[in-house]
Amino acid sequence: MRRRHVIALALFVATARGGSARAEPTRGDKMRDYHAALAQRRLGSQEPMKLDDVRARAAEAEDLLRIGRIDEAIARLVEIVEHPRFESFAENEEGRAAIYLLGDALASAGAYDPARAYLRRVIHLRGAWEQAGGTYARRAVKRLVEIAIESDRLAAGLDDVRDVPATVPEDTRGEISYMTGRAMEEAGDPAGAITAYAAVTQRSRFWAQSTYLQGLIHVEKGRYRDGENLFCKIADPKRQSKTTPVFADEHYFAVRDLARLALGRVAHEQFRFDDSRYYYYLVPRDSDRLAEALYEGATSRYEKKDYDGARELLDELKALSGHHTYEDEAWILEAYVDLAQCKFPEADKLLVGFIAAYEPVRNAARRVAADERGMQALLSAARSGSDAGGAEVGGATVSPDSMRAIAALVRIDPSYGTLARKRAVLEHEASGLRLTMGSLNDLQRNLATNGGVRAAIDQRESPEERAADTRLALESVKRQIDDLEASRAPNDRIVALRKEYIDLDARLPRASSTSLAADASAQAGGKDLPDLLRADNAEGLALSPNMENALTALRQTETLLARDALKRVDLRLSRLLRRARLGRIESVIGRKRALEVEIEAINNGILPASALDSLDAARYLKDNEEYWPFEGDDWPDEFVGGEDK
Repeated sequence: MRRRHVIALALFVATARGGSARAEPTRGDKMRDYHAALAQRRLGSQEPMKLDDVRARAAEAEDLLRIGRIDEAIARLVEIVEHPRFESFAENEEGRAAIYLLGDALASAGAYDPARAYLRRVIHLRGAWEQAGGTYARRAVKRLVEIAIESDRLAAGLDDVRDVPATVPEDTRGEISYMTGRAMEEAGDPAGAITAYAAVTQRSRFWAQSTYLQGLIHVEKGRYRDGENLFCKIADPKRQSKTTPVFADEHYFAVRDLARLALGRVAHEQFRFDDSRYYYYLVPRDSDRLAEALYEGATSRYEKKDYDGARELLDELKALSGHHTYEDEAWILEAYVDLAQCKFPEADKLLVGFIAAYEPVRNAARRVAADERGMQALLSAARSGSDAGGAEVGGATVSPDSMRAIAALVRIDPSYGTLARKRAVLEHEASGLRLTMGSLNDLQRNLATNGGVRAAIDQRESPEERAADTRLALESVKRQIDDLEASRAPNDRIVALRKEYIDLDARLPRASSTSLAADASAQAGGKDLPDLLRADNAEGLALSPNMENALTALRQTETLLARDALKRVDLRLSRLLRRARLGRIESVIGRKRALEVEIEAINNGILPASALDSLDAARYLKDNEEYWPFEGDDWPDEFVGGEDK
């Protein structure tokens, strides 16, 4: 157990460090040094490694990955893959599986650089594309493409697969072509991107994405017909049976719905309103894009002056349960449909209701933007799709329904989600680093006492432990200050806590990690187990301040993006509220004009439609006219409205 634990610790330092792809990020030399040191002290297993050991460890790691215990899987895989005797099994099917699983596990943990190094190793093994059809090499290419897209490092991904032979299977070539197209599009080469996307065949899981992105490039260049043809390959039911790939992944249906929306927008842009209505109609009822399709379809009907068709689509949109992204826009559009049909009282009622409903939401969005924790909780719920009604905002009362409305309206920048994932990974690594540093200290003390057991109560406390305790106390005091400010507590309590925060901050030895790392690094250099532990301790101490600085920078950037998202919600609702107030003015003017027309018609002897066959018809007669009520005989010259007969 001790040997396994030491190797896992060394791997963690290597994983946290990362590094460039060509600078041996796997830190295999470090693992070999540990194995040699353990063997020298007779702490490791003296039995030769067997193929069954490799097979059993790979199966065990695969089970751990399946249930989400990624760190344990990494520790077990690195112990076997970086063992000195593993090389004799590396080119076997079991060895390839172990190396691939280690790269996959590291990628799942967010350690992309070491993951890429192990996956490249799978590709470059002798006979990688021959043995058993190159199964693990193909899987490694697929995972490398996913890493490049997730980390937004497409150029590095192309470098990883540059040595893949041209004779690889069609689906693997499609993976590389899709990544090439993305990289060229990112580099500002749309023509090259189209060529690369066109090389992706229907045997690739990225066929739909490649075809859709080709269509977007054509549309952006004004080539609507070419773009529409490409979108139809994905979206048109008449062509779907011939073009839908059997190798599509779970993203295919999302791309199909996007293609149908794109077709509707292209038709709308060209004023082909009937075509756009058909394309929007193709979006299925269970799609996440249904609200978008209904709203845009209603807009196209409104622009064609088909107000009944627009109202029908808006009624479908209102029937959707819960909040959706277009509920505010749809409310205003419905009011303007009423205005276009001269239904001024109905329009005014809708506009008054919109102002009453969304002015508090706009004000709530402003309050949330001023509370960092509430803002992060809200955007986290919006990004994950969970209920935002439980997010708390300090210092101000925001109703759960207002929070849900904001979460439905906010458009989250994709970079915010990327930053949130990076911060989560880094916080996980920072937590692991703190635990590792404590374990390294324990191991060093145990070795210093010739393998003895450390005392249950240790009076000595290392400087790094004192610094860590001080940092925890600082964070606790900072949270208390934030809570008191949010609840508008008396100022004297806040002042006392701020003084305590300043005192703790002054006690924090800021240079301790650097100096301790330098001291430990100066003492390290040997190949014995204590020397290796000291070297890892020095690396861990050097990593700590860097990780803290990186976390601080990520939090600041994340906060800026979150505030920008809420600012856009504020601007959007402010714009719609102005439209609602202008609509109310138009409804008043419309009602005034309608009354003027009605009065003018009455003066000309024409009764309004509401008075025909009405019990109140007599009140519209002049003093010299008589009203004969209906007595059962339908004489053309005796009923109202027959004056022109």
